[in-house]
Amino acid sequence: MKKLLLIMALVVVVATPGLASAQQWFDFNGQTLLPAVVGNDLSSFAVVNNNGVIDTPIPLDFDNFEYTMVITGLTMDIDNGDMGGKTFSGGTIALFEDNVTAADYANTATFVDGTALLTGTFQVFNRIMFSSSSGSGAGTVDWTGGTRLGEFAPADQLNWTYVVAISNRSSVTEPGYDENWDGKVEPIEPVVSGESMSVGQLKGQHQ
Repeated sequence: MKKLLLIMALVVVVATPGLASAQQWFDFNGQTLLPAVVGNDLSSFAVVNNNGVIDTPIPLDFDNFEYTMVITGLTMDIDNGDMGGKTFSGGTIALFEDNVTAADYANTATFVDGTALLTGTFQVFNRIMFSSSSGSGAGTVDWTGGTRLGEFAPADQLNWTYVVAISNRSSVTEPGYDENWDGKVEPIEPVVSGESMSVGQLKGQHQ
């Protein structure tokens, strides 16, 4: 329980503007399917959109590509109820780039049919609800693969913070899903320079 409370406190710190030391992250909003019992898996499908405000840890070309963040196989290990908290581990997380098929929540295949820029695994993920309709989640991610993993130094590939604000309100939750997750994945500290990359340089990476 102490570990869960510590991680939930981390959610508040990293999600509050001005308190986070790193101003780089992948910002996303999407839909999540929850497991019914211990041993079953969570999956989540989200669209990445940093809104031109916060830099992404690697340069992304939002003008010409769509980016999605997908979690699969995240196994529920402990279930203390929504208010008591649930603990997950394993599973994969991936950042995809696609310029062909728009993401469609009615067809999850549209979230994974692009190029996997980054792939990784969760060390741990904890989820807790504060009311019947809202809660939060926090975990730690290690990047282990993907076409652009090499842009990070080995030490910068590990221990990324994954945090989400959770809502199951029908106004934000798509049909067929259990929750809406609005969150971010960020490194411990900035891993690329603040220098902007030209459109020509971005396009050169995709040739």
